[in-house]
Amino acid sequence: MKQPNGGYISSVICLVALILLFSSCSKKDKELNGLSPTPNVKEMTNYLVSQGFDEQHIVFDKDRVVIESDIIMTLPDLEQRVATWKREQQSGVPQTEQRRNTYIVSNVYNTNIKFYIDPAVPASWRTAIQGAVNNWNAINGTRLGMSIVANQASANTRIFMGFESSNWIARAYLPGSDSKPGVTVEINSNFNNLEASKKLFALTHEFGHTIGFHHTNQTSGVLIPGTPSVDPNSVMNSFVLPWNGFTSGDILATQILYPQ
Repeated sequence: MKQPNGGYISSVICLVALILLFSSCSKKDKELNGLSPTPNVKEMTNYLVSQGFDEQHIVFDKDRVVIESDIIMTLPDLEQRVATWKREQQSGVPQTEQRRNTYIVSNVYNTNIKFYIDPAVPASWRTAIQGAVNNWNAINGTRLGMSIVANQASANTRIFMGFESSNWIARAYLPGSDSKPGVTVEINSNFNNLEASKKLFALTHEFGHTIGFHHTNQTSGVLIPGTPSVDPNSVMNSFVLPWNGFTSGDILATQILYPQ
């Protein structure tokens, strides 16, 4: 008699547990289904397309969006840009779509933009980072300055290693609506064997994004007056070349954006 009784009680307990489990799952599903979708991805995408970015190269990833493989914006910053764009549309302000970012680095930061290098960054990339800093500092007729600091807390921009089996070599944030430099530069360790000259080009390019430059061979951003519409060897082209110095267009654009 004890055995059957024990089996009956166990069956009842299992049945009650199953009912509670399904009830809990059903309630959770209702709660999840009731959530409104945020952020408004479609509106953000429309804004980015209006700025000249190709919709096929816009990827939303958690709390950020990656554009053209190596340009990154945070979602709060993108929301701010969309809000400004909508106000400008309503006020009739004409829109342009060319080379520089909506925001650039303010005078509070642009004379000494501080980069911190994570300890895991290999020596060959460290050499390229120092070279990229030297490249931007060597441009005459501009207030722009950069340096490498040992303390992350004092840095504006953190440089770190990532990995993705993809064709981007490095990627960086643009300046945000707070007019600070882009917050990070991420290097893809998939390209650790890249030749030194191309590493230097790639890092100089990404530093250009952190101070507000878009790709010169794309149509996104705002035209920098007086710069050439075609500049095939510009450091801000979206493909990587062996480093051969800035073009006259690169230098002029920097002098216009960050005059002395």
